[in-house]
Amino acid sequence: MPNSQPDYLSTRHYGTYALITLVMVAAMLAWHAWKSTGNFREYHQQLAVTSVTGAADELEFLLSELQRSMRVFANDKRSLLEEVASDPDNDAIWARLESTVQGHFPEYYGLTLTNRSGDVMRPDFDNEVDELCQRDIHTFIEDGYSQQGYIHPNPMGYHFDVMVPWGDADNPQGVFFLSFPPDILARVLKRIQSPGHALLLLRTDEVDLIEVSGEGTRTELQRDFTLSSDELARILYSRNIPNSRWDLVDLPDEQLFRSEALRNAGYAAVVFCTFAAVGLLMLQQLSRKEQRRLQAEEQALQHQADLAHVDRINIMGEMASGLAHELNQPLSAISTYCQAGLRIIDSFNDKPAKLVHALEQASMQSQRAGEIIRRIRRFTGKGMVRRKPIDINRVIHNAVSYIDTEQKRKGVKLVLELADGLPAAIADEIHIEQVILNLLHNAIEAMFSGSDNTRILRVSSKLASADTLQVTVNDTGPGLDAAMHNSIFDTFYTTKKNGMGLGLAISRSIIEAHGGQLWADPGAGAGATFHFTLSVAAA
Repeated sequence: MPNSQPDYLSTRHYGTYALITLVMVAAMLAWHAWKSTGNFREYHQQLAVTSVTGAADELEFLLSELQRSMRVFANDKRSLLEEVASDPDNDAIWARLESTVQGHFPEYYGLTLTNRSGDVMRPDFDNEVDELCQRDIHTFIEDGYSQQGYIHPNPMGYHFDVMVPWGDADNPQGVFFLSFPPDILARVLKRIQSPGHALLLLRTDEVDLIEVSGEGTRTELQRDFTLSSDELARILYSRNIPNSRWDLVDLPDEQLFRSEALRNAGYAAVVFCTFAAVGLLMLQQLSRKEQRRLQAEEQALQHQADLAHVDRINIMGEMASGLAHELNQPLSAISTYCQAGLRIIDSFNDKPAKLVHALEQASMQSQRAGEIIRRIRRFTGKGMVRRKPIDINRVIHNAVSYIDTEQKRKGVKLVLELADGLPAAIADEIHIEQVILNLLHNAIEAMFSGSDNTRILRVSSKLASADTLQVTVNDTGPGLDAAMHNSIFDTFYTTKKNGMGLGLAISRSIIEAHGGQLWADPGAGAGATFHFTLSVAAA
């Protein structure tokens, strides 16, 4: 079958091809998951740059706007500031300044006014503006009135400072100082930060110290004030706020990228499992198709072998007929010569007894050989089916004579239990002889292949009913199990290594064509028993 060879080779390796495909799909899905996670990281990196830049610009604008507003206030209210400077202990003037500042800067935390040297003008300075703030004022003056603010810790509340000079532009008279709560900064951070990200203001000189977050000052955080080394490594983007000692950073959530990686991996796993399930289903279907194809090829080859065997049997039948025809004549001549020799010897008075016995035996054996050849020719012939009354016991004896040599060679003991006085059965003698011979051969082969040394073949006949004869063939072989009992009469079913699986199927067809039944008794281990029935001939 040259045309099927390429298909056989391709289907034989489809399991390997499927495995290679699954590996390639797994690699592609893993790459896609990795790439998607990378794209997700790049997107959030760009998101961090945008949010940090936007928040930094807004904070810078906020600080610049506070300074500009304070300069405008200092210029507009210069006379009031001069009154406070001329009489700093006057509570009424100070109260009027506080009220005016409150009207312009409603969220301010504390205020003071200094002279040209940076000395504060109110004795209660320490209650609202502590030593750190005073140090910032002196630094502000020494740096040429350049703002460098940061968050101040204070028992009364965290705050940050904004300072501007007041008085003449070329010759300032002092510093106008306001402090504000960090909530102003926290609101900006909270509004601009992206989901899964936190915008943090860190000290420039202490890079791990948190000043303000979207939640508020560091005292309001449900965590440590400082960033861990892992958090510092996770920072996506950082930018310094001009005119301050703050760095604005974007810190993503710890689970942000891990959750995305797990989500992509889970998606890839689901797709892979679905693809694998479909692939395995297709593989199973292809395997079944391949198995059916191989079974069909095997059955076709077996059918061809069976046809060839049947053809050889037909040829053997033709040869048997020819041999029977050719051998019948010399056997008849031998018998004739033996009879002539006996008549010649009979004419003498002195008869040699041994010679007479030898000639009689030679004549009898030649006639017996001729009868055997005629039976073989009749058995293998293609004559018409002829149903007529037959003696079933005689047919059994004829069939047994065929296996005489085989059953002796294989050590099988033959027991005949044939009922006397049985009525004639209506059947084709050759066909019934074929059925009995097939059952006998099967029984001998079954016992010879078994491990039991006791080999007894029992053949019996009886009158089953008034109009039915029954023939039974029993052996002491391994018997039939349930699966075999349901299949032994199927065409091409065989348990023999070189069997065709046609004998019992043909035998049942022959018996059923005669109006009888052929069946087997179940029972593994107790030997096999086959029965068939035939109709009794009408009187």
